[in-house]
Amino acid sequence: MAESVVNVSLGILRDLLVEETKFLLSVGGDVNKVKGDLRSMHALLMKADRERRDSPTLKLYISQLRDLAEKAENLLETYAVEVESKREGRRSLKEKFQRYICIMCECNSVHKVGKEARRVISALAELTNKLESELGRESSSHSKQEDERRRLLRQTYAHEVEHDFVGMGEDIEILVSKVKDETRRKRVVKIYGMGGLGKTTLARKVYHHRDLQSYARAWVCITQQFEHKAVFSKILKQLDSNAKVDGLEVEDMVTRIHSLLVARKCVIVIDDIWEDVHWEIIRKAFPVNCNVILTTRYENIAHQQSEPHKLRFLTQDEGWALLQKVADFSPVDADLKSFEDIGRQIASKCEGLPLSICVIGGILRQNEHTLAECRKINVNIGSYLRHGEGVEEYTRVKQVLELSFDALPYYLKPCFLYLACFPEDHKIGTEKLYLLWMAEGFISHQDNGPNETLRDVAQRYLTELAMRCMVQLHEAEIYSPRDKFDWCGVHDLMHDLCSSKAEEENFLKRIDASKYLCGSSSGRRLAIPSSMGNSISRLAISYKFGSVSSIGRLEELKDLRSFMLLKTGLLFGPHKIGFKEGSINFEMSQCLRILVVDCVEFEGGKLPSKVSELIHLRLLSLMFSNVRELPMSVCNIPYLQTLDLRDQYKVVIRLPNVIWKMKRLKHLFLGRRIEVIGGEKLRLEGLDELETLDEITSETARIADISKLIILRSLCVTVCDVDSMSLVSSNKNSQLCETKLVVKSCDLSSKKGREVLSGGLMSPSLATLDMYVCNMSGSFPYYKQGMCQNLVKLRLIDCKVKVDIMEFGKYPMLQLLLLEGVETTETLICRSNSFPQLKNLRLHHLEDLRKWEVEERAMPKLTSLWIDGCRNLEKVPDGLRLLISTPREIRISSMPVEFMERVKEEDYAPFVKLGNY
Repeated sequence: MAESVVNVSLGILRDLLVEETKFLLSVGGDVNKVKGDLRSMHALLMKADRERRDSPTLKLYISQLRDLAEKAENLLETYAVEVESKREGRRSLKEKFQRYICIMCECNSVHKVGKEARRVISALAELTNKLESELGRESSSHSKQEDERRRLLRQTYAHEVEHDFVGMGEDIEILVSKVKDETRRKRVVKIYGMGGLGKTTLARKVYHHRDLQSYARAWVCITQQFEHKAVFSKILKQLDSNAKVDGLEVEDMVTRIHSLLVARKCVIVIDDIWEDVHWEIIRKAFPVNCNVILTTRYENIAHQQSEPHKLRFLTQDEGWALLQKVADFSPVDADLKSFEDIGRQIASKCEGLPLSICVIGGILRQNEHTLAECRKINVNIGSYLRHGEGVEEYTRVKQVLELSFDALPYYLKPCFLYLACFPEDHKIGTEKLYLLWMAEGFISHQDNGPNETLRDVAQRYLTELAMRCMVQLHEAEIYSPRDKFDWCGVHDLMHDLCSSKAEEENFLKRIDASKYLCGSSSGRRLAIPSSMGNSISRLAISYKFGSVSSIGRLEELKDLRSFMLLKTGLLFGPHKIGFKEGSINFEMSQCLRILVVDCVEFEGGKLPSKVSELIHLRLLSLMFSNVRELPMSVCNIPYLQTLDLRDQYKVVIRLPNVIWKMKRLKHLFLGRRIEVIGGEKLRLEGLDELETLDEITSETARIADISKLIILRSLCVTVCDVDSMSLVSSNKNSQLCETKLVVKSCDLSSKKGREVLSGGLMSPSLATLDMYVCNMSGSFPYYKQGMCQNLVKLRLIDCKVKVDIMEFGKYPMLQLLLLEGVETTETLICRSNSFPQLKNLRLHHLEDLRKWEVEERAMPKLTSLWIDGCRNLEKVPDGLRLLISTPREIRISSMPVEFMERVKEEDYAPFVKLGNY
């Protein structure tokens, strides 16, 4: 765990020392010395993380290093900001005289930095010596015995019997049939999933299946302490009981195993494999016809050689059945139905994880089976799962989950711990998570490859956590080439592990506002518990319902680096938290890097005046807050990367025309309704590091500046005239990955207008196109090669245009199509293989549409169909019967009575919702 705590500070220091060296002209030698010492310290910490995770002395040294790194980081940033501001050009004689005075001050600043750098060097050297001494000590015999005990507890054996087994019947049959199928090209099956899902149990059931008893078989458990010679020895002994392995070299063992298997039907189970390199070593012993079953927590193990089999969570019925078996239910209470109701609630709270169900079942088995006892356990199930109440199985649960955490590489540990900011069962927006990780410094510049941004690296990190089964990614209903997943979640037990580790290492603290409210309903106040202490680096406060007038004790906190107020319920609504001018003592929290105050009611509708003095701030989020005007001084926050001003559509936010001065701004989110103070359009030129611009409109922003944002990756823009649309469509920025274009009340009937529209449809970055009340005076452009190659959403609403819907079926990536109030052909024929990616089809008020036919293999991925107000449509197409197994949603409204009655008689009637929507 050592690395996860300090790696962030080391990474930030490393990047800062690279970026800011140009300002440290007179202390360059000392700065380089610090950089070298940090590299040595980093190597030591990696060793510490592997060897002595539980050392109290080591934890003390790590805490000292973290404080030292943060101190150096803030010193460098402050110095860079002061010198940079003083070196800006001055012209007048008076300013030149002031500049001479500033030079003297700078010399003093440089001297201070040099002096402080030497202190850092000295302190790092002292800590290095202490760490080396601590790590150089021989582990005690007790420690060695404990390590061996843990290893033996994790060891699995083929002969073990699973007494309590539920579900997986289909999985067993699938895997057995794969083993028996000698025509398969890939003979390796990989069972993967989160710790505690029952991967070993499933492998053991297949291994002992009656149809495979004649096969040559071997079972070997790898664990994290991989010893290839021992692995080959175990396999050889099981395949040949007379084999003499003593004195055999690894090469001889590999040859013997290969020769024993090459002409036989065989199945080998490699249980609990942790690294791909381990598989690469082991697989050399197996011939191509050898059936191998791997169990692992990592999706990417043996990725090219194996067929993946992802283990699912238990259903509610299966969870209840398993709980009954483990608990050995024979309730003395006569009310069996009540027992089942409570038991099902318990199983549901375990979220289908067999290991947690077995823990609770073990607790129930040790207690008297009374209704009162079951209710007690149901109410306090979280506590029982965390602490086990003396049940030995909990030790196994804790070990199983901690194994996954301990095996994380150093760069993923802080990313995982940061998930503790969010409450259980919260849908964590991936975009928000990326921005937070970047602002914290978890994503290093050294990790991004060619043409890769830090956001791309963050996305890669989250994917890796998912492949390690630490988080669960949710695929967006409609996804773009840039973003396939819109939110992620964490299983409750994994969240418990995350939260406990985060608090144990003083990494962050999260509190649920509902537990600390006081006062009357008209003036409720959130009182931060005094037990939390005054020195917290990261604080997240989550709240769901209810309004809070103010937050108490927040101003007493010092050294705050991250503060988040997270609304976890609906963003819209009356539930707000009041935030007064003095809520945070900014002088005590000058190191603040993240300030997330979503859905907050600021006193007077204004930001606290001292926010602009937070020179270390990276992320400022005011989403859905009541801020009506941004102060001019916001441009003085030199390191700000993300500014989020998205709001409710009724709110108008007044902006000073100074955002272009925020040179390090990378992600800018604006509300739909902004007003630029002074009347000019918002200037964007100068934002040379801007990657995300969401969203601007041609009415209030300088659209011509978009072409000057040379590394822009994501753009959301609304245009209301042909010239603005032309500027967006003709943008040649090769870095731009995704454009969301909204065209409102635009006259495109001219030759230029038609050319602009046709040219825009050829843009490879165009991902979303919404057109409202536009005049195209003719037909929508017909498809040609290369058109709309990445378009995933198309909405045409109340536009003067004739469309041939069949042409849209040629768009290769189109996933959502909404047509409303446009002219169409009388007959729509969805040809075979058309609309290959379409998931959501909405046809509203298409008066011309009369007949609709769907051929076989058209719209193969359709999941949602809405038909509304198409009064001349004779019937839903017969071909839709072919899609009935796929659609999750069919809605029909505002249609003639005859049409509705006809629908009720069709086979797909049970899938249809009739009415007005």
